[in-house]
Amino acid sequence: MQVLSNSVKLARVLGTRMILLNSNNQFLSSLTQFSTSPLSSLQFQLRTKSSSAFPAGRHRAAIATADVCDSNAALLVNGDLRALDPIFKIYGQRLAFSGPIVTVKVFEDNVLVRQLLETEGNGRVLVIDGGGSTRCALVGGNLAQWAHDMAWAGIIVNGCIRDVDEINACDIGVRALGSNPLKSNKKAVGEKHVPVQIAGTLIHDGEWLYADSDGILISKTQLSV
Repeated sequence: MQVLSNSVKLARVLGTRMILLNSNNQFLSSLTQFSTSPLSSLQFQLRTKSSSAFPAGRHRAAIATADVCDSNAALLVNGDLRALDPIFKIYGQRLAFSGPIVTVKVFEDNVLVRQLLETEGNGRVLVIDGGGSTRCALVGGNLAQWAHDMAWAGIIVNGCIRDVDEINACDIGVRALGSNPLKSNKKAVGEKHVPVQIAGTLIHDGEWLYADSDGILISKTQLSV
């Protein structure tokens, strides 16, 4: 059954325990009961639980950006919480992700990007200020897979990516302006861990990023709802 298959896959990806309920909020003790329950009345909930299958920090419980905004009005007013302009396209299998930010500023050159993604991510998010250039790609399929293997939670690219099909098959969150098959320069020109101005917002190394299908938020500190 497709619904069951998708929910099981999602539970595995998130490293979660799956709890199934029927329309009367009664627990279903087996998957057999699940398959025989009317689909129109069936609900399922995922309760997060740490999993030893993934490095610590890679999979955090997703926090909806809309809920973050609704619960932190004061932070929005004083600028400690900011929303990026909605200019990014969504790539990668992980639609929602969050983590501490690592910044890098480059222009049509991805050597520093590779250098950072070759280090342990520990659930962090790499924010790449590519100057908004769409003339070449700063991240491709190999780098996205490397980022996943090194436990980065996500990548934000103020520029382009390539190898879109490969990135979409990778369990990582990626946002970019678009795609371009041309590769970038390899001169190692740029700056790491510096403030970057992206999508109408000044972003500092060490701040927190929250992303989902609604958009991207930047916070001075880690948040909860």
